[in-house]
Amino acid sequence: MRRPLCAFCLSALGVLALCSFLPQMGLLLPSAAIFVVFCLLVWWKGGAARGYAVYLLLGALVGVGIRETTDARLAKIQGSYAGQEAVLTAEVESIGRAYGAGRVSAVLRVETVDGEAVRFRVECVSLPRCEAGGRIRGRFALDLPDATQRLSDYADGIALSAEYQSGMLRLGPGRSFCARTARLQAALSRALRGGMAENTGGVLAAMAAGDKSHLSSALRSAYRGAGLSHVLVVSGLHVTIFCGLLDALPRRERERSRAYRRARSLLRAGTALLLVGITGVTPSVLRAAVAVWISSLGVWLGGPADTLTSLGAAGVLMCLGNGYAVCDVGFELSFAAVLGTLAGGVCAKRGRKAYYNKKKRQGKKPSRPVLLLRRLAGGVWDALCVSLCASAATFPVLVLRGMSATVWAVVSGVAVLWMVGPMLGLSLGAALLGLAAQNFGSLPLFEILRRPIAFCAEGLAFGINEWVFRVSGLPGASLWFDGGYAALVCLVLFLLCAAAMRWNVRLRAALPTVVLLTALAFGLETALSWNVVNIELVGTQAAPAVIITRREQAVVLFRGSSITQRAVETQLEKRGVKTVELLVDLRMQPETPCNLKAETRIEAAALAADTPRRAACRIEAQKRIEAAALAENTTRRASCGEVDLELFRTRQGCIVRLTIGGQRFVTVSGTVRPAKPIRAEWLLASMARPDNIRYTDCLTLSRKYRWMRESDAVPVSRLRLRLAG
Repeated sequence: MRRPLCAFCLSALGVLALCSFLPQMGLLLPSAAIFVVFCLLVWWKGGAARGYAVYLLLGALVGVGIRETTDARLAKIQGSYAGQEAVLTAEVESIGRAYGAGRVSAVLRVETVDGEAVRFRVECVSLPRCEAGGRIRGRFALDLPDATQRLSDYADGIALSAEYQSGMLRLGPGRSFCARTARLQAALSRALRGGMAENTGGVLAAMAAGDKSHLSSALRSAYRGAGLSHVLVVSGLHVTIFCGLLDALPRRERERSRAYRRARSLLRAGTALLLVGITGVTPSVLRAAVAVWISSLGVWLGGPADTLTSLGAAGVLMCLGNGYAVCDVGFELSFAAVLGTLAGGVCAKRGRKAYYNKKKRQGKKPSRPVLLLRRLAGGVWDALCVSLCASAATFPVLVLRGMSATVWAVVSGVAVLWMVGPMLGLSLGAALLGLAAQNFGSLPLFEILRRPIAFCAEGLAFGINEWVFRVSGLPGASLWFDGGYAALVCLVLFLLCAAAMRWNVRLRAALPTVVLLTALAFGLETALSWNVVNIELVGTQAAPAVIITRREQAVVLFRGSSITQRAVETQLEKRGVKTVELLVDLRMQPETPCNLKAETRIEAAALAADTPRRAACRIEAQKRIEAAALAENTTRRASCGEVDLELFRTRQGCIVRLTIGGQRFVTVSGTVRPAKPIRAEWLLASMARPDNIRYTDCLTLSRKYRWMRESDAVPVSRLRLRLAG
């Protein structure tokens, strides 16, 4: 019954994922037809396979039902509150860094809207300083989430984005379980970071307590460049490692009795619950904990543990309340890491078997020191295979999600992932002892015990930080691929790996072939995208910003609020942009300047002792144009590589005309009524009415602008343009 249940769960999760991503590419109906044909072929094969066809179809129906229920709930919330201002009473679930002093970004669980009781979550990018676990009240402007982050927000249960307006009141601490865990999380983070350096303390607090508010932008960028950003997010990796510490007992003792195995399963379930309470009830931690609980339940029911079944059942349970939970990057990385771990175990087993068969044919009996050396080498071989396959399996997820990946991700995983377990155990011990020392100050024993443990944890964190800072500066630390091309390459490589395992192809032949094909695919994509420009709209529907990127350079047309600014910075990081050649601020009445966050590189030889090698600050773009600073009825021109820009300022707005690769683009901010018709191939649409503009097609984040024609009903927010050929 284990494998049919696994097929049912994976089918449901697969349908949820397809319903989220394929409609954007127009492939939903062809994929559904292929799935139905596959199920019919499985049924036609007969025998035990017919049962699997039934389970696959039932899982698909369950997935469609979950998705429809979630969409109906989101549509009701967004239809009632999107585009409105309201007084919200909410509980602060988590906080992070914001743009200005005395401000934080926060995820809020809304309790009332204008006095009406509701229950949904919003994200506010800039909010007056408050504490996680507290309750607040204020006036906010509600809108749909940024299009580039919409699936991720929905996966976290965030229905709307909120921009703070006025009237902030702090109503004291919340009383819910999430609020209590948030306060515990903050207390553990403070106790852990006591006496530590900023970077090492921030990394340990993120890993052990789930507190990412003390991670600098330079540190986040370095971990992303080294392919280790998932280490900073408490997820299934950390829960598995933490619960795996209980498996350190001798094997014979663990297998002695069924009662002992049941007791150990209870201990694992309790440990997972403890980690959920310490790190907060985040979706990634809760999903991993549910997988541990299902596995423990299987021990009590007498069934052997099955990793895929436990993970699939946990995923379906997590998606019952939110069909978009499968779109969370952590969710996808967990599945990929599990598959990679299983594949690594198979590769390690086959390699060991081949080695021992070769030694057995030689007929020589090894001595005892040689046997001990072989056991040590076997353990190292298993660790390398599992780390390599797990890191390689997570790499396609980053590529398919349109994120900037790195060729060093696999190397980094093999080099430092073995340190995560000791760091997690030492950090939790130091945090708990530090919390006890704060509450029982009269007993110095807790502080005496904490210091050496914290010193060891800080040493390991310093080692990982040094690794990521060095690796992130190497060539190839930032790669970005088109989603459709990446999906095709990943599908081909997956089929090749499956065929190699099915036909028992030797590892020494299969591995170089896969590596060579991957390198060729990367080289081909780099060659094909060399003269390609990406034009994207990001931010809110009311006032989206325009990002034009080519390789590692960008031109930004900015308008909107702090929500749009955060979306622009996130998109630039995803695309691996290092230089902003031109920043055009289209706002007529800017309250704050738009200074995009970036990372400045400093030569180590020019630094004093004990000075950080990198610093994250706000820097000016190479060129900058501010529409508000121009006189009325004036024109400003600029040229950046293949992008020629012309900005015309009026009393109440401005109009921008771009020429890129022979194509003409127009966008409007505010109220502009040209005296003569302006012709362009593309309109970069916003809420502003494009009067007297003749265009062929448009890029837009919304289909509900009042001025839109019926032909503009389908929103397309991104365009790839080849400059020549």
